[in-house]
Amino acid sequence: MAQNYTFNGSLNITATSGTGYSQAQSSNFSLNITGVDQIASGRIDVPTGSDATIMSSPGYGKIIYVKNMDDTNYVTVYDGASSDNDIIGVLEPGEFLFTIIRGAGATTARANTGVVTVEYFAVEIDSAA
Repeated sequence: MAQNYTFNGSLNITATSGTGYSQAQSSNFSLNITGVDQIASGRIDVPTGSDATIMSSPGYGKIIYVKNMDDTNYVTVYDGASSDNDIIGVLEPGEFLFTIIRGAGATTARANTGVVTVEYFAVEIDSAA
């Protein structure tokens, strides 16, 4: 049975150049998510030779957060198999992404060199979302 959730998020960003110029942005938001069918979260090890599934194929779409926990290696996140080349993002060490995907394919990841650990949070949403 589908459930309803509220997601509260905030983000603070600061960039400073070597010449002293700096820029800061801050944002907060609340997202009401209806028709949630599945929630998955945790950490997985992503190999180089095959895809690691972050979330299996949902019925309609998903909200997803993925963070690269590695210190030296990047990981590529895909909407579907990596062979399909539907790239969601390339995450350098310590980088993350947060996005909404309306596709119905699995979300997968593949490391560049060596195994990479990623942290993830994914919410499957139904057609009413």
